Order: sequence, then C-alpha cells, then structure tokens
Amino acid sequence: MGQFMGGCFITGTDTGVGKTVVTAGLAHWLVARHHAVGVMKPVETGWPTARPGRSDAARLRAACGLDAPLERVCPYRFSAPLAPYGAARQAHTTIRTSVIRRAFAALRRRYPLMLVEGAGGILVPVTKTTTMIDLMCDLELPVLVVGQSGLGGINQALLTLETLRARRIPILALMLNRTSAARGIRSRLQEQSTVRLLKERVGVPVLGPVRYLTRLGRSWPSGLRPLTNDPAIHRLGRLILTNGRRIHARPSPRRRLPQ
Repeated sequence: MGQFMGGCFITGTDTGVGKTVVTAGLAHWLVARHHAVGVMKPVETGWPTARPGRSDAARLRAACGLDAPLERVCPYRFSAPLAPYGAARQAHTTIRTSVIRRAFAALRRRYPLMLVEGAGGILVPVTKTTTMIDLMCDLELPVLVVGQSGLGGINQALLTLETLRARRIPILALMLNRTSAARGIRSRLQEQSTVRLLKERVGVPVLGPVRYLTRLGRSWPSGLRPLTNDPAIHRLGRLILTNGRRIHARPSPRRRLPQ
C-alpha cells in the first residue's frame, strides 16, 4: 500500500460494537491537540430521517467541528437498517465507489488526518460485487478494528484480523470496547480473559477496553469529554500520529472497483 498522509479506517467485528463512539472520541482527542481532522462515513444505513442530527455521520462531524457538507461526509444515506447493498437495492439506488473516492479525496485535500468509519463488518456487501474490505483497500488507510470486550469477542476479533491479513491490509490496532456496563463479577472475569487472550494471540496493539458512558447518547458531543481522557483513546491517538506518512505493505492484487 502506498504512502498516505495520516488517519485510519475504522471497522468493527460486527455491527453495534461502538465504531462511532471510538471514532468520535479519537477525533475529539486529535482536535483538542490542534490537528486538522476530517471524518467520513461513506455509507450509513438506518438513517434517522426525522432526526438527522442523531445520525452517525452528524455525530462524527460534531465531534471534530467539521464544516464540510454532510453530503461529502456521508455520500450515501439510507433509512432501511440493512447492509449497504441491501439498503441501496431497496431504495432503487446504486452505490458507486467512485463517488466515495471523490468525496474522500476532496476531504483529504483539506484535512491531513482522515478518519473513515465503515458500516458493519469487513465483508458486508457495499455493491453487487464489492464488500467493505474492498473499500478499505481502495482508500489506502491502515485499519483500526473495534471489537467487544466481553464474551464472544475473541472469535470475532480473530476472524476479522485473519481476513485483513489475508488481503495484506495494514492493521493499526485492535480496540476493545464495552458495549454495556459491567454488571457483576462474572462479566468482569469474562472481559479480563478476553483481553488477556487477545493480547497473547493477535500480534497487533490491543487497546482498551474503552469505558462505557451511560449518558453519551443524550449529551453529544459534550458527553465525549470523559471519553477523550480514556487511556485507550490516548494511546490510539498517539498511534495515529506516529503512524502517519509511513509506507505500508502493498495489498494483494485485486480487481479494480467499479466506477
């Protein structure tokens, strides 16, 4: 993969693992240190038509104070809570990766640090012939994988990382996130075991778990402030800054994405 200016593509081991929370917390941390940060959510499904300010894309814009139009931050928005290709087909729309690439290039010209959040996991269909992992290759950003810190997190994380490695996509780190408050000793022991075993096996930095913020959804973006003090976000921010402008391994040959 060629040289890039900085940033990462944030993907998840599954839907609902906290990609937007981690991306927003990271953006807020970087902006607080006076870095010019651009954000992008190329495709968002389950778009809250009646309250667009609660969409993932709008929340990412708010987290870094971005003034770019929402149409550039999120070129494709669908109300159906489906995989991108399924939502586009239901809306009688075709997702064109060339549109996403142009929007990304326009933002990149203004913001040397780009944070791009995917939809769902790495193999979710984006078009009839491509998946999210193809888009990752095309945007040439290292990948941050966000996964759950509790029971089930090990298998999901290992499968995702193995698939990324098979495509020779640079992996920045694995970020573990608490998707709910720990309610007892059993859940805490499960989390400790998940973190320990992943650190032993994955071969990339394992960060977190990120703290669970109960009021974040009601106080965005001010609710992000406690998150930016989280040690995992601090470490992730430093990784992003030190990783910029490095030359990464070239991905395996693949078909050119359709125009």
